Amino acid sequence: MTKTYLRIGEPDAPVRLLAFHHAGGSATAYLPLAQDLRPGCESLLFELPGRDEGEGALRARDFEDAVARLADDFRAAVDRPSVVLAHSMGALLAHRLVGALPAQRRALVRAVVVSAARSPRSAAGHATMPQAPFVARTRESVLSDLRRFGGCPPELFEDEQLVEHFVDVLGHDLHLADTYAPADGHHAGIPYHVWYGTEDETLAPDDLHSWAECGPDTVTLRGFAGGHFYLLEQPEARLVLRDLLNGAADAP
Repeated sequence: MTKTYLRIGEPDAPVRLLAFHHAGGSATAYLPLAQDLRPGCESLLFELPGRDEGEGALRARDFEDAVARLADDFRAAVDRPSVVLAHSMGALLAHRLVGALPAQRRALVRAVVVSAARSPRSAAGHATMPQAPFVARTRESVLSDLRRFGGCPPELFEDEQLVEHFVDVLGHDLHLADTYAPADGHHAGIPYHVWYGTEDETLAPDDLHSWAECGPDTVTLRGFAGGHFYLLEQPEARLVLRDLLNGAADAP
């Protein structure tokens, strides 16, 4: 079976970063971040199928299908102290996967960072449960989201074929969020860090604060300068992530 992640760093590293990309994105967006982390850290950058041209048939049918495709590789990856980093829609996938881990593996998750993400409670409240992509959302609305969230170079919008590809990928990824429903899971004992951009207009305060109601014992909120994609632009966030990885490596 094809692996669902990109691997960066030494396979025998004592600590791992397990990262999940945003809707419409890919693992490669996090390569600069992964390459800038502490020595002795291996990064596994998870990726949903169907990112490239001609791969539409490979995409997950709905949220549960996406979780099922990632679950085996994620479970196997948590075989040493790990920090989970998940941005935007990727946070819903990571939260579900962490909560489904066997107890011995779950004990190795030293921290979960959910970045620029609605909480499970908030996401469930927004889910419309369409039967297929582009039923509840139109291509025009998805294009508007692509512009509103940012993260794309301006020249992308000058290439109609490229725009159509990204609208298609983003629309199918948003379908995963539209078909999200909460599920039972175990998150007690894992510190959660809720990060956000202080200029991110796509999130309401309750989207962030209600992470405290979704299972973790400890939830710490932290804002960074920037918008929805502050994580890829803000050096301070990388420094804080390094500290979390150092703590994970040093913990008994």
